[in-house]
Amino acid sequence: MPPPATRPVRPASPPLAITAADPVASPEVPSAPSPSRVVPGAPDRQVPPDHTAAAHGIQPAQVHRPAAPDIPPPEEAPPAPKAAPPADPWTALREIGVDEAQLDRSLIIAAARRDPAHAAFDVLRTRLLQALRDNGWSRVGITSPTKGCGKSFSALNLAIALSRYDNCRTVLMDMDLRAPTQARQIGAQSPGSIGEVLRGLRRPQDHLVRFAPNRLHIGGNLALGLNDRTESYAAELFNEPQTALVLDGIRDSLRPDVMLFDLPPALAYDDVIAFRAHLDCVLMVVGGGMTTARDVRESVRRIGEDKPLVGIILNKAEGEGLAEYGY
Repeated sequence: MPPPATRPVRPASPPLAITAADPVASPEVPSAPSPSRVVPGAPDRQVPPDHTAAAHGIQPAQVHRPAAPDIPPPEEAPPAPKAAPPADPWTALREIGVDEAQLDRSLIIAAARRDPAHAAFDVLRTRLLQALRDNGWSRVGITSPTKGCGKSFSALNLAIALSRYDNCRTVLMDMDLRAPTQARQIGAQSPGSIGEVLRGLRRPQDHLVRFAPNRLHIGGNLALGLNDRTESYAAELFNEPQTALVLDGIRDSLRPDVMLFDLPPALAYDDVIAFRAHLDCVLMVVGGGMTTARDVRESVRRIGEDKPLVGIILNKAEGEGLAEYGY
């Protein structure tokens, strides 16, 4: 009889390994008490901390804010265009033509330069500019003791000689308001009233004129204030504050280096005395054979010692041009 069958014996199972990840086998370790949360608005009530998420290793949810859009920096504004320099009022003055025949008839010898006497005006302009620059002057009155000495003839010749200096701006104004002659001497037609300019009724820029380019090379840096209307109350007009404002405005806007004023004879009226406040110095034109030393002394006395006599021009005879000059 065969022996009874035996069952194989199963070896004993190894003991289970207990890991820290097993919540069942993990020993409980008391955790530090978490601070209580205070409910805003209820100072006496405290809410116990929530240990559930921390006990299961769950981190509090983090709020992910969407990233700000990538905005490029603002483009720099283009630089503002530079303002154009203000226009030069001098270049805006009205131009007139040169009447060569009339200049010859009026003996404006500095224009054509054919008469050798024009050289005396060239010397006069240079000496005058030196005296003005040395003393910081710019306003020159041109007068004579009596009528007929050739002051307007001398003023025009001197102004035209100065116009050939490119770096020198000259304004010549006919201030012999009782007997204006400069417009006729150069052949200018209907120049208008300089009295209206002095009263502020007309802008100087609309009244003053320049010579257009010409064969005689009279420079465009000479501005002329001509007149075709007489004024019976010239001295009163010269004393008006508006006259000072107008002359200062011409100086400030046109910025001339030299301002020449063709004035009446010093001994004829009180016009020169009234105008002296607008002058820095005086040029005296005397007529050879007609002006006495007494006339010169009286003229200087009337003008006043505070207005220096910068020079004396000796005009030998009316109509014969300048023969000599002196300083």
